[in-house]
Amino acid sequence: MTSWDFQVMLNREPDAAEFDRLHEAGMDDCALVGGAQPYFMCDRESDSLLEAIMSVLIQISTVDKLWAVGVGHDDAVTLGDAARRHGGRTQASFRQLASGQRGPGGFPAPLIEADNVSVYSWAEISEWLRTEVGDDVPQANRDVTLADAAVKLACRANVVHRAPQVRDLFEAACRPTLVGAKVKAKPKVKFKTKIKTKVAQDKSASAKVPAG
Repeated sequence: MTSWDFQVMLNREPDAAEFDRLHEAGMDDCALVGGAQPYFMCDRESDSLLEAIMSVLIQISTVDKLWAVGVGHDDAVTLGDAARRHGGRTQASFRQLASGQRGPGGFPAPLIEADNVSVYSWAEISEWLRTEVGDDVPQANRDVTLADAAVKLACRANVVHRAPQVRDLFEAACRPTLVGAKVKAKPKVKFKTKIKTKVAQDKSASAKVPAG
């Protein structure tokens, strides 16, 4: 499995007892960062990033009146983190780019260097890869963007008391196109049948009218 790092923003900061409960529930891989916008900084192993985020959201929901209000990425990355976010380059490849052994040179300088660990800005690295190397690197991870949109939609639906309707709407929107095509095909047949029936009735009525 792959280790995924991401942030989950909260509607409020959990107290000590709630934090201990979350830790016991399996969130020992998440660090709580307090402040005006509290959030969990997570480093979770899973087969996919969306599954990792979903598992954290489920654990957060076990605490009463605590929920996620957004999902994001921490900008600070090691070269190993950068390789996971990129998806198409290995950590060794990033080491060679950073040292100048490969690539055009000019790799972004680390933000922090301490205890043989270099921390870089992912925004700077991804911009350099796009402009200098030509890598097709999105500005934001698509799975994080999807998860953030889903969380914000859920929050809005709960505020206006429309969670069940929005859930049904989401399921309907995600159905395969083929299902919709089959549903649309039936009214056409019925419509033609009604036309033929109407024409037959008109002809029958005309035949019964005596000639003037």
